[in-house]
Amino acid sequence: MRFMTYNIRYDNPEDEGGQWRWAQRRPHIIANIKAQAPAVLAVQEVLAEPLAALKQALAAYRFVGVARDDGIAAGEFNGLFYLPEKFALIAQGHQWLGATPDRPTKFPGAGSIRLFQWARLRERATNRVFTAVVTHLDDQSQPAREAGMAQLLAYFKPQLAAGEALLVAGDFNAEPVDLAYQKAVAVLEDAQLVAKHRDMPYPGTFQDNGQFRARPDLVTKRIDYWFVTQAVRVDRYAIDATATADGHYASDHFPVVIDVTLKEAPHVA
Repeated sequence: MRFMTYNIRYDNPEDEGGQWRWAQRRPHIIANIKAQAPAVLAVQEVLAEPLAALKQALAAYRFVGVARDDGIAAGEFNGLFYLPEKFALIAQGHQWLGATPDRPTKFPGAGSIRLFQWARLRERATNRVFTAVVTHLDDQSQPAREAGMAQLLAYFKPQLAAGEALLVAGDFNAEPVDLAYQKAVAVLEDAQLVAKHRDMPYPGTFQDNGQFRARPDLVTKRIDYWFVTQAVRVDRYAIDATATADGHYASDHFPVVIDVTLKEAPHVA
């Protein structure tokens, strides 16, 4: 099964002087997704209009997710697209990261309201069950990132204790030295590190120059991840650095793609 996480970048009117906004980037974002053809796609920084465009273009998929600012349509969506022909949705849910997990909240010192979204899916061909999770941790506050990761891991403690297949993706705004990353790998495996094969044109996943262009001096930071439990075998890990014909990148983040095999015995939830 192929899983993909993609921070598609919000629609910023200042990107390349207004010449590389969502309207210009949209066909390339969609082309990248279709070329990878993931069974499950985790997305971040998706505003309402881009979400509508993705739903239309990815008509074979179903989407679960809510807007982080009001739970309806305000602000960015963190969400999951999945193929219903391959998976049956058993359950889904979300939780805000902060003092009020059941409603929009912001951790003290954080720059934005944050949440995580999950979907429990059954693979129709094998009856194997797994849970996919997507989040987008805060970019302004290291304590908020650490607390958010701790909250996420605590929520899934029963699944972790049972050794179930769990895959956690997203933009964590945390390089490997960050305490949020350290909390994650104390419990989960970093898919890049355990993958049998790796395809990494760049060491990082985020282009830290705001220019959206392939160039020899491009600086990247590793802040986008897939984390998995030991019930998931990672056969391949890839950073997709596909560029447009004129050398543009569709987002300031590269998609991260993993091919996996579920190792747990088949069962029905």
